Order: sequence, then structure tokens, then C-alpha cells
Amino acid sequence: MHLLSLSPTLGARLALTCLLGLVALPAPAQTITVPRYEEETKVDTPVPLPPFPKTADLVRFPTSWTSNEVYVDIGNLVFGDDETLSYTLLVRGSGGAENYSFESLRCNSGERRVLAYGKRDRTWSVSRNQNWQRIVDTQINRHYFEFYRDVFCTGKSLERKIDLLNNLRRGGRERALNPGSE
Repeated sequence: MHLLSLSPTLGARLALTCLLGLVALPAPAQTITVPRYEEETKVDTPVPLPPFPKTADLVRFPTSWTSNEVYVDIGNLVFGDDETLSYTLLVRGSGGAENYSFESLRCNSGERRVLAYGKRDRTWSVSRNQNWQRIVDTQINRHYFEFYRDVFCTGKSLERKIDLLNNLRRGGRERALNPGSE
């Protein structure tokens, strides 16, 4: 039977039924983005904010690529069970300005994030953007790359605390092995 040979009302009903059937069809499948690392599917464990660092606990990380001084508070290192280290960072500019931040670095994926920023009254302001960012080797903020490659991590694993502290004081594993290297 042809659609044209049906009565006008029956044909209209059939056409409407077919049209509604098309509307009710499921939408085409959406493309699913596969996470780059298995670790991204884990829920991050909240890290409590540390007390503001004591001057005696700040260890200077030797740098030759910037006029800024870079320090890590060794009194409040937080070792996570997922190859993550949370630490307080102080970057002191050549003019004396001090910028404190509480950050995490994840060895198994080569990422970092800022959890909080230090305020003048020596309290913390929680970061609005706590997303993980890839660590790249750039002249600006090169210390993150060196922390990842030579200080906090060994391959994709977190260093043992004693090795990490020694690496930090020496300026990384590479400098310890080759004292004149950069």
C-alpha cells in the first residue's frame, strides 16, 4: 500500500508517527575522551594546609638560571600514597618580594598544581584553580621541571624522604653526580 493512497487523515497520522519515531531515536554516541593517565581517574585525596613555614625549615634550591631565590619548606612535606608530594614553596625575587605557595607534584604523570597561596598575614588563601598541569622544561619557573626530574621523583616514583632532602640541598641528583654540570 502506498502512502499516497491512504486517506488524508490516516496519511497525516502515519507521517506524524514516523516523525515522532525519529525524534525518539537515541542520539548518536558521543566521543569519549580516554584519560591520559590512569591516575587521572582517581579522586584526589584532600591535603590539609600546613602551618606557614619557619625560616629554619626553608632549604634553598640552588639555581643559576634565575635571579630569584627558590626555597622549599622541609618541615611540612606531605608524602601521598599516589606518588604525590605536597610542599610549601617560597620564591624570593631579586628585589626582596616573597611569594609563598602550597603545591603538589605528581611523579607518575609529571604534573603539578597549586593548592594555596600565602598572604602577608602568614595565612593561606585556597587556590581557585587546583587543576593538574603538565610540567614542561621552560626558562620561566624551571624549578618545577628540576624538582620533577632531579629532586622529588626518580622516574615515575616519589623519592625516599632522605634522598629527596639530599637532592634538594645539592640542587638535584645530576649536580651531585657532576658537580660542574648545569
